[in-house]
Amino acid sequence: MKDIAYFQLRAHLYPKEHNKYATFTLSELEHVWFCTRKNVKRKIKQLEEEGRISYAPGQGRGNPSSLHFHEHFQDEVEHFVHQCVQKDQLDHIVKLFQLPIPKTWIANVSEQVQELFGLQSSQGNKDTLRTGIARKLSTLDPIYSSVTLENHLIDQLSDTLVKYDEDLDEIVPHIAHHWHVDSDHRQWTFYLRKGIRFHHHKILSSEDVYYTFNRLLECNSPMSWMVQDIQSIKCPTPFKVVITLHDSNPFFIRYVSSVNLAILPSDTAFDESKWIGTGPFKLIDIDEQKIVLEAFDYYFLERPLLDRIEFWRVPMGAAKAMSFQIGEGSTNKEQDKYEEIEVGFRFLIFNFRTPPSPLVHDPLLREAIYHVLDINKMWEDLDREEKLKGQIASSFHPWRSNAVAKEPNKIHQLLQNSPYKGEELQLYSLNFPQAIEEAQWFINEAKQYGIHFNLHTFSLDSLYQENVHQHADLSFMGEVASTDIYLSFLGAFYNKALKFRKLLSDEHLNFIDKKLEDFKHQTTTLAQVSIMEDIEAYLRDHHLVIFQYHPLKKRAFDPMIRDIRFQSFGYVDFQKLWIP
Repeated sequence: MKDIAYFQLRAHLYPKEHNKYATFTLSELEHVWFCTRKNVKRKIKQLEEEGRISYAPGQGRGNPSSLHFHEHFQDEVEHFVHQCVQKDQLDHIVKLFQLPIPKTWIANVSEQVQELFGLQSSQGNKDTLRTGIARKLSTLDPIYSSVTLENHLIDQLSDTLVKYDEDLDEIVPHIAHHWHVDSDHRQWTFYLRKGIRFHHHKILSSEDVYYTFNRLLECNSPMSWMVQDIQSIKCPTPFKVVITLHDSNPFFIRYVSSVNLAILPSDTAFDESKWIGTGPFKLIDIDEQKIVLEAFDYYFLERPLLDRIEFWRVPMGAAKAMSFQIGEGSTNKEQDKYEEIEVGFRFLIFNFRTPPSPLVHDPLLREAIYHVLDINKMWEDLDREEKLKGQIASSFHPWRSNAVAKEPNKIHQLLQNSPYKGEELQLYSLNFPQAIEEAQWFINEAKQYGIHFNLHTFSLDSLYQENVHQHADLSFMGEVASTDIYLSFLGAFYNKALKFRKLLSDEHLNFIDKKLEDFKHQTTTLAQVSIMEDIEAYLRDHHLVIFQYHPLKKRAFDPMIRDIRFQSFGYVDFQKLWIP
């Protein structure tokens, strides 16, 4: 992309540009273009010869040089995007969108860019789905992945021994066509299907199952809780695996269905850039800009109806505008729209481990903050659509949540009786625009009552860093369930990468862990739900966590797209999508 150097220059200088003029130093551009001063001068000369700029070198040592741009930056951005759309150069647009150009300009061209997304038919009658993602991926390694999008992608590339069937609310065969467990739920025997191929055409055997489970056993992973109770793994035949546990665990079969135990080949070291599994799609390309999957023709179950899926990294504003369309010019079509309350929730959690200030240990301060965080008022003040359609959370799951009115008249008295005297507390939030806006609203609201916060942001990939929240007094976060809400509930507290295990105290976790141990041995859904409600009530009553709301998810699809179904974490089941 020969234009990238010009747009890098323009984006860097735009904040100090006035009437298309800007001053700069040559050393400044060395850092923008990552090149020597000699090459900086060469690039400037080339841009001048192309008629894009007029260059006036600085007179005298230390004096800045100046540039006169011949066109308005916004006009150039819009013209460039239009040209790229005409030439189907999505990779060029994605590179442009990575630059610090004003977000409103991206919104202005999103409709044009939409033409390159959706379902496309290429030569050879191949059906390709292009869609946008708004952030850099964290990890696609199943033994570390704790984020919904990444888990969904792993699910497209791999398979597990068994699957959870949401409609039946039970575990069903998958790679294992049958399994048996002894009477005390300690010894689990799995019988594998024959002839299952990995993407590199190796035939799956019991050695691959052994390798997969042992890989998680031997590493320091947030997901180690799934295998920590394994005493031994034996492979008496190529298609039989016997797993023995230290203790009885009727819930172990649910662990085996988790995408974190996706079966990997034993003859190849795991490499995220060369992902090899047995899944319905195989990885073709992955870099900073895109992920490309293609249907695996030798999949042991039904082959996907789509031939190719491309995930392109685009800014948040553009990603929100993306819908599932067919072909060019389809943005004017009437769309089928899907709205649903997510099986997940947003929450505020306090740090009982290593907070900079022990003040958050005070229950009166936490209760005061609970009343400050009034979600209905936030939606109203921010003019959010959720004020009409959203759902306040008091539980992990929307069907068990009840809206509780906040009582701001109690705040002053609670603060008066607490040891808090206006000290600045450290508040953490994800670095998404909506999350930051909500955090800023909360800071402004709290300030009216004399509670002060300093805001820090973090990215999803930093979840895997041990010390990311060691300086936080409290933090906003979200939790999303897979289709197996019971396994997800366990994982929320057992996963070492997530906030509950990282920030709650040993006393809190001891109470929760005892409840979860009981939970794993229950034989009825009613008994399991009762324990879940006990844990949620404990979090609420002690204001360890402040439940906020269940997000409203919206999607738009071309009416020609058939069999739209949703998988774990609320993502589209790409294996079933097709067009007539």
